[in-house]
Amino acid sequence: MSISALIKEQLKKTVGEVHYNGWNNRTTYGYHSYDIGNVHIQGQRNPKMRLDEMRKYVDFKDKRVLDLGCNVGAMLHHLPEIKIGLGLDYDINSINAGNNITKILERNVHLYQADFDKDNDLDSYFKSNPDIIFILSIGSWVKNWKEIYQKSLDTGAILILETNNDKEGKPQLEFFKDCNIKLIIDNSKDDSTGNNNRKTYLING
Repeated sequence: MSISALIKEQLKKTVGEVHYNGWNNRTTYGYHSYDIGNVHIQGQRNPKMRLDEMRKYVDFKDKRVLDLGCNVGAMLHHLPEIKIGLGLDYDINSINAGNNITKILERNVHLYQADFDKDNDLDSYFKSNPDIIFILSIGSWVKNWKEIYQKSLDTGAILILETNNDKEGKPQLEFFKDCNIKLIIDNSKDDSTGNNNRKTYLING
């Protein structure tokens, strides 16, 4: 079986379930596309396109990257140059599929199940001393986003924040008002469902 077929097999395990907060992977192969080497799989969002823009502002080489709300971890899988990638998500189907994809692609990526609204030991998520933290649209799904954002800020890492829309993004940006904030992506044209309203910011404490 080809690498592409093996990855598709895993991604299909992440669709079909609606979670307690209303989230679900809507497309045939779930939330993330894969565009690595000869692998071209269409999902809802395109990590390669997003990272191509982020790399204009951030050097990922040899960095420890933490992805909060990682789904199957494809943002990390598309970063072969990092030292290590750590991802957290409450969807165990996505975590299991993502860890299997990690083995297929032979990446130094490790994914763990975590629920930011229900787990008590939030500090344990940030003990990896990350250099860069992805906070991509989770503020719309996590009630406890302020505490998660503060703990992310406390690490001293570079934060890459994506807001789901301007209305929900306004209080999130206000939370970081004392930080250095730079808009680096003004749309989400990578979204195959046509939701182009998300914006991405680079935040330094």
